[in-house]
Amino acid sequence: MLINILIPVLLILIVMSLLKCPIYVSILLSAIYLQIFVNHMSISNLFTGVFESMTKSALMAVPFFMVAGSIIAASSLGKRLINVFIELLKAVRGGFPIACVVANGIFGAISGSGPAATAVFGKICYEPLKERHGEKLSLGVIVSSASLSTIIPPSVSMIIFGVATETSITKLFLAGLIPGILIVAVVAVYLVIRCKPKKDAPKVSFSWKEFRHALWKGLPVLVLPVIVLGSVYSGICTPTESGALSALYAFVVAVFFLRDIKIRQLPTVFKDAARTTAQVFLLIATSTVFSQAATVAQLPQLLQEAFAGMGYVQFLLMLNIVLLIVGCFFDTGAAILILAPMLMPTALALGINPLHLGIVFISNLAIGLFTPPFGLNIFVAQSVLKRPMGIISKSVLPYIALYFGSVLLITYVPILSTWLPG
Repeated sequence: MLINILIPVLLILIVMSLLKCPIYVSILLSAIYLQIFVNHMSISNLFTGVFESMTKSALMAVPFFMVAGSIIAASSLGKRLINVFIELLKAVRGGFPIACVVANGIFGAISGSGPAATAVFGKICYEPLKERHGEKLSLGVIVSSASLSTIIPPSVSMIIFGVATETSITKLFLAGLIPGILIVAVVAVYLVIRCKPKKDAPKVSFSWKEFRHALWKGLPVLVLPVIVLGSVYSGICTPTESGALSALYAFVVAVFFLRDIKIRQLPTVFKDAARTTAQVFLLIATSTVFSQAATVAQLPQLLQEAFAGMGYVQFLLMLNIVLLIVGCFFDTGAAILILAPMLMPTALALGINPLHLGIVFISNLAIGLFTPPFGLNIFVAQSVLKRPMGIISKSVLPYIALYFGSVLLITYVPILSTWLPG
């Protein structure tokens, strides 16, 4: 029964993808198929669900974080951020690429957008990294570390998971901190081992004077994650209010204090944020109605029966495999909205904490952002850096292995996700 329902749905998704249809169109067509041919119901309920799915107050955080990310991308704040860590780590072996990874993690705590991080840090870091460590390492670091913005809070993916499963978004933000730091640490160790200093390269030493100068210039952007996360974790602001605060802060700093963005540039900045927000909301709307149609078709119950013979370890292993495959082809938000509500009952029955499940979901799908052939970060890098798809794809392979090893640790050591929220 499960196979009979899933095969036509998968065929619709695959065919639409091959025809290069937007993913939200593919999902909506799949929902219509379920509603007409499986549920034998009118499709009018689907279109009511499209509008109702976008009225949840928690989703108001999304456009605010998108605006903050667009302002940072259009200003010098990204460059100021990377310069702080370059000065801090320049005497360390592999310091420059590690600085890029750490800066991406901080940027993730502001914008929550992997593609935006790829574009911002690709423009800033690609040429200097390429000159020092070669094209392969440069591309691999930029494309893979941008996905940290999915894992490190505040993350749009966490907001979507919270909305889809009615899990506390504030607690999800807390749950993502240690896993995000773990991945940064694993990649940093790899870069220290891989980046062998050139024999003829001049010795670089740490300079307090240069670091203080970079820190002073970077202070406006370093303060922002403290404001955003501190206001949420202290209970002063909800995630939506902290998003509004971050957008207002970035606007005031970039436009009035640093004067990086002219008033005439603001329509373009807001248009970019609006476009990205619209894409996210379209995915949320169509994925929600798909989930509703799938629930009526009893897909969650059928999946629960399919996983009934599995224990805790086997379920999580199978979940990792499924999410890694799905992440290669589907947008992160769409994958969460479709799969999370269907798999949540099984996870709860096996005693898996919803916060742990959320971080496992998001960490796995983050790998899909830079996994060939459809990783979104790869396409952004190809567009911004004008490099062939084949070269970019080869450069990210070591980082896929590093992230996957980290995800296994996150999966089977749940305290990494549940300790802070507890």
